[in-house]
Amino acid sequence: MRPACGQRVEIMSNQTENQAEATLYKPHAFHVDEWQTLDAEAELPAAGAYFLGLDRALELLEAGKPAFRLGVIVDAGEDVTRIGDHLDKIEAVAVNFPAFADGRAFSSSRLLRERYDYKGEVRATGAYILDQMPMLVRCGVDAFDVQDPNVRAGLERGEWPDVTNYYQPTGNDEQLVNNPRPWLRRSFG
Repeated sequence: MRPACGQRVEIMSNQTENQAEATLYKPHAFHVDEWQTLDAEAELPAAGAYFLGLDRALELLEAGKPAFRLGVIVDAGEDVTRIGDHLDKIEAVAVNFPAFADGRAFSSSRLLRERYDYKGEVRATGAYILDQMPMLVRCGVDAFDVQDPNVRAGLERGEWPDVTNYYQPTGNDEQLVNNPRPWLRRSFG
């Protein structure tokens, strides 16, 4: 379940030592991340959950379904539509922010959810900030790899930025505030 706008999120009070060090945030709690990232030259494992870069993942998918649980890392500037035909074999997609001002991961997330109806995990990684998280959730992100100590501290304090008015549509049919230009509403589909 995704947090509603303005909803304060609470971290589980009975965290274990592993949870206190966990970096994967799914609404309401930090979790230990079972996924690992393989670099371009690493040997492919027989089992487990692994993220691969887009090009290597596509090579593997075109050869057949991998023996392990596959996640794909989509960097800014990479075309997420390249994996559109393979999403049934991909359990997670990590959209990467090289800088907080680079919003291409927002578009990738929306395309996955709205055009492809992707049901797997969409995870934000990289240099996003706490204030962007509610908008990322609106675009389809449902997990966050939290590496920034400021983002982590804010989440641990139960902070969730309050965004009550939206001017751009998403695929969830929510009401927009005083949209004076309905002709601007366009769908990706």
